[in-house]
Amino acid sequence: MDQNTHAVASCSIPTDDVLFIALELGEHILRSGGEITRAEDTITRICKAYGATHVDVTAIFSMIVLTVDFHEARSTCTRRLKNSSSTNLNRLAKLNDLSRTICATLPDKDTVVKKMSEISSHTVIKLPIYMIGNMLAALGFAIFFSNLKNGFSGDVILGIAADAVMSGLIALPLCLIYMWMDKTQISPIISKFAVCFIGGMSALLIERAMPICSANIIMIGNIMNFIPGVAMTNSFRDLFGGEIMSGLFRLCSVIIDAIVIAAGYAVAILILGGVA
Repeated sequence: MDQNTHAVASCSIPTDDVLFIALELGEHILRSGGEITRAEDTITRICKAYGATHVDVTAIFSMIVLTVDFHEARSTCTRRLKNSSSTNLNRLAKLNDLSRTICATLPDKDTVVKKMSEISSHTVIKLPIYMIGNMLAALGFAIFFSNLKNGFSGDVILGIAADAVMSGLIALPLCLIYMWMDKTQISPIISKFAVCFIGGMSALLIERAMPICSANIIMIGNIMNFIPGVAMTNSFRDLFGGEIMSGLFRLCSVIIDAIVIAAGYAVAILILGGVA
């Protein structure tokens, strides 16, 4: 009896539970920002640890297909990834640790589900931290992209400070609106368009009420919170790693997001007659 067969015999895990454990962990890795190869490797290692003789797994941006042979018994499962994903490196690191623990100890399904639930609850970004992060990002980008062609005169410094403060303040309600729309399961396209439209309108109205402010800088500061930079990096990472289909899916999603974001601000500018 080889090592894998001994492992299956000793823990008595049903085949369906093994497939569930592997797919569940692979799905969470993809949702946390992990690359395709990492998810596929994790699924393969888990299945073989439980005694699989052969594993075929294919993961793309929105689906995982898994076929496993357990001593002449073949099982195939498909997992559809419908909900949106976001990068959470802390959660990803804990999931990687859990995958190693699973391969070493071969726990049952209930134990794995409990561990994954604990990881999900302990790695949720708290609302105050999320809001502060959005505010600081908007404020910082507003300063970074400030127009300094007129030098460092008092009026210029005052204008930069006003733009940064207004950009940071606008970011607070925008992130709350976006979170609310995400929880109500509104289409991400509609959510991003609506939030960017509101951000554009707010920046233009502030410029009209406070001429010292620049709507362009305020909008740039807030738009950076929605630019899918990490998703674009992941798409090229998949392409360079040979995962052409997944990379193209991610890249198309990024391009659509960019168009929607630009459209939201463009419509706001058109309605209010452009930037002063």
